[in-house]
Amino acid sequence: MKWLRLGFYIFVASFLLYSLTKNFFSYKDKVAFYEDLQEEHKKEENRNKKLKSDIQKGSDYYYVERNIREKLNLLQEDETAIIIPPITPTPTPTPIVIKKPYQQWADLLTKKQGL
Repeated sequence: MKWLRLGFYIFVASFLLYSLTKNFFSYKDKVAFYEDLQEEHKKEENRNKKLKSDIQKGSDYYYVERNIREKLNLLQEDETAIIIPPITPTPTPTPIVIKKPYQQWADLLTKKQGL
């Protein structure tokens, strides 16, 4: 009877342990899914705000006029066009190595005379 009771307790404990681990991993998966869903929701909210602001800008008369003038390269009567050429980088000069005087003398004295 004692072994039967011990076996029953071990069976119940193992069942509870199995259920606990299964629920724990299921919970972790659900939390990860929820976080991904929240991040996607925030991205869509930002996209929605951007689209609404684009619609609002598109209905503004001055914004539309300015975009058309920029695309067609047109000016108003009182405007002046200033065209600035693109900036080109200037090459840096190569540094000249200046040896110290004692090094120059050593090179001069150790250099062989060409015949």
